[in-house]
Amino acid sequence: MSRAAVCARRALLGVAGAIGLGACSHSLLRSDRAPPTVYVLSPRPGARGPGVATDMKVLTPIVAPGIDSARIAAAYPDRRLDHFARARWNAPLGEALEQLTIGEFRDRSGLRAVVPDRSVEQPRYWLELEVVAFQADYPRRGGPPTVDAHFVARVGDTATGRVIARIDADERRRAAANRLTSIVAAFEAAGDAALARIVATTDARLARALSARRPP
Repeated sequence: MSRAAVCARRALLGVAGAIGLGACSHSLLRSDRAPPTVYVLSPRPGARGPGVATDMKVLTPIVAPGIDSARIAAAYPDRRLDHFARARWNAPLGEALEQLTIGEFRDRSGLRAVVPDRSVEQPRYWLELEVVAFQADYPRRGGPPTVDAHFVARVGDTATGRVIARIDADERRRAAANRLTSIVAAFEAAGDAALARIVATTDARLARALSARRPP
């Protein structure tokens, strides 16, 4: 083969390699997958309780392993924990439930003020939420899942360091259909019911604590 032919062949190979590399790079950078749908947990309207003349801080929740992420959890009869594809909460679950808890207290509680963990305010009382379960449980025989919202709340007194109330709220709501919108609606309904119980019990316990502190 002549020198000119060799040079021409090398040039063609170089062009082909550059085109191939460009195509590979383009395919690696391009994504045809749809972005995830983001869901927000919002408090539901409810009647406000009687006035309680004190303030409270909601601490960052403690979330059970496996569900402590922004992904929406699903559990199956074989004990397998998975997540719904292309769907997530608007924040990691602990942050999302902290905001939901604050919203529920501000809408329903008789407390003067409820502040987040990051607030510089230091109310006398605090509430810590432990998230034991917050996932969609699928039945063995198929069909729509049932959402389990199991929260344990502890209410404490900063001045004494004592826990003055422990509230175990476990609520379940079955999704109307095996569609993500219906499943998220069941998450909201179960979470709302559990938090409504926590709000009402917290108000009652703090009202009792304030009454006990008043001089006779």
